[in-house]
Amino acid sequence: MSGNKGSVKAVVFALGSNLLITIIKFVVSIFTHSAGMMAEAIHSVADCGNQIFLLIGNKRSAKKASEMHPFGYGKEEYFWGFLVAVLLFFVGAVFSIYEGIHKLFQPSELQNISWSFIVLIVSILLEGKSYHVAYSSFSKTRKGAGMYKSLKDATDTNLFVILMEDSAALAGLTIVLISTTLAWFVHPVFDAIGSILVGLLLVSVSIFMINELRKLIIGENISKELREEFMQIVQSNPAIHKVNSIFAVMMGQGKFVLMIGIDLKDEIDAAFVEDQLKVIRKELNQRNGDIHSVFFDVRDLKRETI
Repeated sequence: MSGNKGSVKAVVFALGSNLLITIIKFVVSIFTHSAGMMAEAIHSVADCGNQIFLLIGNKRSAKKASEMHPFGYGKEEYFWGFLVAVLLFFVGAVFSIYEGIHKLFQPSELQNISWSFIVLIVSILLEGKSYHVAYSSFSKTRKGAGMYKSLKDATDTNLFVILMEDSAALAGLTIVLISTTLAWFVHPVFDAIGSILVGLLLVSVSIFMINELRKLIIGENISKELREEFMQIVQSNPAIHKVNSIFAVMMGQGKFVLMIGIDLKDEIDAAFVEDQLKVIRKELNQRNGDIHSVFFDVRDLKRETI
């Protein structure tokens, strides 16, 4: 639960920061006629909507299990996270590219340029703080793995989405800061180029998020390393002759259902088997607190092929 609280904190902090940033960006984009700033303002609107979706998903995924949903509602967060990725693509990326192409053919001189720089610097500071909050919470789940692998293996949708959003926002703000400087000192066309680059950046981030969330929605397995650790625990039990298979299905909120195919040793009674399966469950849960349930499929594969 502590990880869940950390992810909610990151979402709430990001929402507060983006609301303030959005208002400032819209006001300044109107006064400066900057396509890059307008693209950033729309991006911030999308981010605010995204964070509201994440809070809805977090609330709904915490509902208790019911007869019709015996494993709970954890996967709700994958659905709402997927909506976030799609919204970021269509509202943020598409509009940024459209605005950039429009300005590319009709470039105009930037006005009140000093305000653009003030807003960009303030926005970078606020987004940097939001990124720091999300990254600090995300780092606790990395377990020494590289950043890219950690993102690929991430199961906390809130942290994953906020971290990706904040990373894209910081990169986008840096692009707009550079393009605005070039538009001021070199040629106004760089303002349009900056808007297009921000759009392409958001397309890339959106596609990555959509693909990762798609895998979670359809039921992605846990990592190979974790499966091997579980297999060693199960195989070491005195009732187990052989572990046939281990696989899992993610259920949301970082939890997963574990399914283990086993072949029992011959000439052991039912009471002993029942006791040992309880021991295995206890050991697995001690090894990993994210296990929602453990199910065993008991069969002798050699006997089935006869």
